[in-house]
Order: sequence, then C-alpha cells, then structure tokens
Amino acid sequence: MTTEEIITALERAWNAGDGEAWAANFAEDADFVDVVGRIQRGRATIARESQNIFDTIYRGSTLRIRQVSSRPLGGGFDLVHTATVLSIPAGPMAGEAQAVQTKLVHDGLIVSFHNTIRGDIATFARHDGDLAARSPQEWDS
Repeated sequence: MTTEEIITALERAWNAGDGEAWAANFAEDADFVDVVGRIQRGRATIARESQNIFDTIYRGSTLRIRQVSSRPLGGGFDLVHTATVLSIPAGPMAGEAQAVQTKLVHDGLIVSFHNTIRGDIATFARHDGDLAARSPQEWDS
C-alpha cells in the first residue's frame, strides 16, 4: 500500500471502530507506542488493544488524519509524519484531542508507530511562564 492508502485505511478503520482493520495496516511484528507510552508489540496485540478502546473510551469517536511529511529512507522504508484530530462524542474523554504520529513504513505496512498527544506547553511546563517561553533546546539550561 502507498502511504496515502495506509492513512485512508487507518482513518476508515478507526471511524468504523474496527480493531482488526486498524491493525491490518501493521506488519505482523510491528511496534506501536500509544499516547500514554505503552509499547504494543505485534499486530494481534495492536488489534486487541485498539478494539478495547474502540469499545470503551473512544466509542463512536471519529478520527481525521493528515499527512504532514513523508520521505524515503531507502530499502523500501519511508518515514511518515501525520497529525490527527480525534472527536470523542461522550464519556470520560469527551471532546477533541490532537496528536502527531511518526510511522516507519516498510513495503506498504507500518513497522513502527509512535503516537504523541499534542498539549499546551504552559500546562506541560506546570504553568512556569519562563520555561514555557523557552525552546526545547533551552530546557536543560
């Protein structure tokens, strides 16, 4: 599959609440780091864990995925960055969440996927205005 086909298939699977279809875009031995930092290894685990959230906290949610960039790395590998907007209609996570993802795609399947929630830098910096105003490279100074 092309990168665009993978993105379309992921979006369609999420919006259908179908964990198997979501995981079908991953290699059998893929690694997936979810938004809370859990490492899910293997297509079967990704399918099961995805179905769990589709049936619970993200029930009825809709996902929009936009490709930010893609570049070939050679050997059939592509580095892909996407941005998402997740709309959750009800429950403890109701509202809208934005995230960015890094995917390593090999021969039409995702072999690695890292999902990172987008948040407010001031909140992350615990409302420290000086820290929030710094660039990430200055955080350790």
